[in-house]
Amino acid sequence: MVYYLIGAPHKSNEQTAWLEMEKHVLTSGISRQAKGRILQTEIGKFKLGNLDHLMFINDSLLKQESVVESLLKKIERQYLDVTEKVSYDFIIELKEGPQSIENFLFQFRWNDQTFPRASALTELVKAISSRATHVETDLRQKSTSYQELKNQSQQVARKEGNLLVRDLVDVLKEPIVKPRDFIYSDYLTTLVAIVPKTQIQEWLACYEFLCENVVPQSARQFQIEDKDNLTIWRVVIVKQSFDKDHDIDVADKGDDDKGKKQKQTPVEEFIQKARDKLRITVKEFEYKSQESKEREKLRLDLKSKSDHMNTTLKQACEKAFSDLYITYMHLKVLRLVVDIAMRFGAAEPNIQCILKPDQGKEKKVQQSLLKLFADPSQVGLYGTKEELEDTEDFFPFVYVPINIP
Repeated sequence: MVYYLIGAPHKSNEQTAWLEMEKHVLTSGISRQAKGRILQTEIGKFKLGNLDHLMFINDSLLKQESVVESLLKKIERQYLDVTEKVSYDFIIELKEGPQSIENFLFQFRWNDQTFPRASALTELVKAISSRATHVETDLRQKSTSYQELKNQSQQVARKEGNLLVRDLVDVLKEPIVKPRDFIYSDYLTTLVAIVPKTQIQEWLACYEFLCENVVPQSARQFQIEDKDNLTIWRVVIVKQSFDKDHDIDVADKGDDDKGKKQKQTPVEEFIQKARDKLRITVKEFEYKSQESKEREKLRLDLKSKSDHMNTTLKQACEKAFSDLYITYMHLKVLRLVVDIAMRFGAAEPNIQCILKPDQGKEKKVQQSLLKLFADPSQVGLYGTKEELEDTEDFFPFVYVPINIP
């Protein structure tokens, strides 16, 4: 959807000029659901200055316009991401009550309390920039807090899938296991094996012989269902090697030993041989009876905070978009006023209005405006930058498009 702010000189009076606009332009492509309307900008209330000053202000407004439009799109993307929606029609919050964007545009009134027209143009530009910066800073802080909570939640979230990918803390918990199922001491440790059902007999027949440090008959199955027909077992290993030369203390190695292959610990040996000989995954795992409960409590706490922050950020996006869009419309109208003053002079009688072409009829509306305001012998001099192969559009009227939303 696109709207046009139009400014052009007239030789009669504003009302007569508007009737001409209705007759020649509105009927050529304005939607029946929306009407063109005269803008009451009262251009004489602005402190416009000389031409050089107006050109400087116009350049500043164009730069600020790009910043504000980019920020509006960013807010929209943030809102759609938070709400998981495909699209959303933002509401503009005014003292008179909430309005749709279209109603706000067609009922626009300049706010002298926020942007006093008696101020210098440079001050108005600063006020616009300041409000945009404030909105961006506030939203960035809330967005960062929300993203941090999301990242924390993802770090402790349950991993979906089979026993090979799930976090064992979420799998091996009471009442499925008991603390006595896991043995940890200076000499013993407990490993966890993920065994396919089709390999249970092979596992039971071979696990004791994978490594001489396996405690005989220490394999025990935990009764956990798995969608991929995997089973989960514990096995106890003696941590210290019976061969005194089996382990190497890395800290005691001299420079001459660098690059030599370090022998495996019994735990590493068992894990590797289970993988290489049986194609069975074995993992080191330290069971802590309260860890699962603490993690679940942390998940619930993070979810509560994340949900609250989600609501906060959603509301912040709605308010930010509303506040910034009001600023955006003031910026657009100020561009219209400055451009009129540069092109035609502030003292020249002129009409300012807003139009909404039907989708697909924008070109037809531009042609109607050309016929209305251009000297018939000079129509070919005007057009869009693409038509003129130039760097900017050139029309016999001031043309400020509003492309958001």
